[in-house]
Amino acid sequence: MSRRRIRSAFVVATAAALLPLGPLDPFEPLGSGAAVAAGPVAAACAPAPAVAPAARPLPANVAAFMEAYCAWGARPEVGTYMALFTGTGTLMDSGLPAPIGKDAIRAQMESLLLHIPDYRFRPRTVHASPDGRVAFVTALNTGTVKVAKDPEGEPVGREFSYITTHRLVLDGARVREGRRFWDQTQLFRPLAPHLPDLFAEIPAVPPAGPRTHDRLTAWNTRDSAALVAGVTGFTRLTGPGLTAPRTGRAQARAYLERFFSGAHGLSLRPGRTVTDGRVTYREWVGGARVGPPGHERRMTYGISERFTHADRGGVTWELSFDTLDMVATPAEIAELRKILFPPRTAP
Repeated sequence: MSRRRIRSAFVVATAAALLPLGPLDPFEPLGSGAAVAAGPVAAACAPAPAVAPAARPLPANVAAFMEAYCAWGARPEVGTYMALFTGTGTLMDSGLPAPIGKDAIRAQMESLLLHIPDYRFRPRTVHASPDGRVAFVTALNTGTVKVAKDPEGEPVGREFSYITTHRLVLDGARVREGRRFWDQTQLFRPLAPHLPDLFAEIPAVPPAGPRTHDRLTAWNTRDSAALVAGVTGFTRLTGPGLTAPRTGRAQARAYLERFFSGAHGLSLRPGRTVTDGRVTYREWVGGARVGPPGHERRMTYGISERFTHADRGGVTWELSFDTLDMVATPAEIAELRKILFPPRTAP
């Protein structure tokens, strides 16, 4: 199967202030914002379109980190990946109970590149705090999963592509604390087409009024009406399981209700928040009770939200979270991991 060449536009936005958390409405207009610029980071992640110059450049440490990040993504190697982290750097990923340190990070990347040698990582956007300590990066991940053998015994591959959101706390130009938000079903579904899709059907829900005006409380009490209170007909919602954006309040709320059918007992707390021009990222981290009927378990959980305000008042609302543990049992997930990352055998 031939690989599809995907041209990703990489845009570097100007740094802006951290947004306080609380009852703020993320759908309220942010004002004119700042222009975006193509700088050395965009060049490292070429091809990128020409865009207007910015009033302020990306913080120097973030620009330096992104050049290294893009270079690694174009030609992934374990050593250059580890060089992105400080000596005590950690990574939190979907499905993990706690952040992992350098030894586990190295083992994870070694296994990935061993079994998916054509894996590529293409950063698409970066938004940072003005002091350069926090950055949110979105990236396109592509590769080929070997799922079977043809009559001649040669491996047969299936291509995959998925978007990840990365929250990075930087120490200079290296990662001190990283967290990745993504839906693992996008990687494992080529191995198991029967893997349930939580959002295969999104039934309509009856109207309801918000029970709170605080966004954190709304997530933890599964108050979908409060979460969509600021949504208008010009709001476009994207998230796991969606092949096209949901528009308007009713469709957005139906999507959230479907999500809440798989996520119970949410106990989230505010993570990092960055506002950069017309873009705001919010991170909610903590725990949730998830799992198919009869297999529910408590696990570490996180959600990231991105709000992008358009010139004419529209808002794109992007959600990133994991659904694998909602639709599969621990035993099923373990089997999927064995297929994708089989144990190494002694020579």
